[in-house]
Amino acid sequence: MSGAGKKVMDVAFKASKNIDWDGMAKLIVSEEAHKEFSTLRRAFDEVNSTVQTKFSQDMGFL
Repeated sequence: MSGAGKKVMDVAFKASKNIDWDGMAKLIVSEEAHKEFSTLRRAFDEVNSTVQTKFSQDMGFL
C-alpha cells in the first residue's frame, strides 16, 4: 500500500475510534433528533467502511 493510502486509512480508523457515539446519544432528548443522529451514524459507518475497503487494497496509482 502506498504511503498516501495508508495515511488515509489510518486517519479514518482513528476518527472512528475517537467518536463517543453512545455519549452523544445520551445527550439527545427528542425522538426526531434520535432519528437524525442514527442516520448520521449510519452514514459515517458506511463512508468509513468504504474508505477502509478501498484503501486496504494497494491502489497502484497512489
